[in-house]
Amino acid sequence: MQTFRKSERLCTFRLKELLFSQGQGFFVYPFRIVYYLISEDNLEPLFYKDDGMIYEGNAEQLPELMARQNPSGPHRQLPPTAFFHQPAKMMVSVPRKNFKKATDRNRIKRLVKESYRKNKSDFYTFLKSRDLRCLLAFVYTASEILPYSETENKIKLTLQKLRDEIAAREQAKNGAGE
Repeated sequence: MQTFRKSERLCTFRLKELLFSQGQGFFVYPFRIVYYLISEDNLEPLFYKDDGMIYEGNAEQLPELMARQNPSGPHRQLPPTAFFHQPAKMMVSVPRKNFKKATDRNRIKRLVKESYRKNKSDFYTFLKSRDLRCLLAFVYTASEILPYSETENKIKLTLQKLRDEIAAREQAKNGAGE
C-alpha cells in the first residue's frame, strides 16, 4: 500500500472542523499531532446518502447546516473521495509564521507526505483490525527544515505513539466497561 490517494487526504471542511474542535493531540518534535477516532458505526452523523449521492452532515440537521454553509444554495454534495475508503484521512499543516516562503512550506509537506506514505501500512492494519477510522493532522512546529531521514524517523515514532495511545484508550474503555 505504497500510495497516497486523494481519498486518504483530509480535504472536507466539516471533517477538519470536527478534527480540530473535538480531537485529541500530542507532541513529538517537530510535529503536533491532532487525531480524532471514528468507529465504523459512528459515521452516520458525518455523511448521509440520498439518491445514491453522498452529502455532508446529518439529514436531520439539514436546514441548520445549509444556513451555516451557504444560505442560498443546496446542501453540499461531496465528491466520492470524501467518504472513508481508507482507514485514515491525513493532512499536513506548516504555519506561515515559521516559514515565509511557500516553496519551503511545500517542501516540508512533500517530505511529511512521503514519509507517511512509506510507513502507513502498519497503522492502517492496526485501524482495520479494530474497525476504526482516523482523522489525522500533522502540524509542523520546527523553525528549520529537517532532513528526510530525520522526518521519516519522527513519522515512524509518531505513528507508533498513536497506535499505543489508541490501544491504551481501548483498554481503558474495556476495563471501565467490565
